[in-house]
Amino acid sequence: MKKFLKILLSPVSLLLAVLIKIGAVITSISAIFLNIAAGLFVLVGVWCITQGNYLNMAICFVIAFLASPYGIPMFVIRILGFLQRIRYTILG
Repeated sequence: MKKFLKILLSPVSLLLAVLIKIGAVITSISAIFLNIAAGLFVLVGVWCITQGNYLNMAICFVIAFLASPYGIPMFVIRILGFLQRIRYTILG
């Protein structure tokens, strides 16, 4: 029965493998641009501190955090990890 389910779910496993690979490539490429954007937002946030505009400073720092490796890219990596665990569960 287990072998039958593996054979039945092999297209799903293949699709997950392709999605994981594409997602990993897109994530690694976008991480470069997001790191640059995070650095620019930090610089703008520091500039806003010197101008006394604390609301824009807070907004820039939040956007910089989301663009940093601990923000949106980490969320995407966790989703890819979840998909990979599903794939390995299917393969058994």
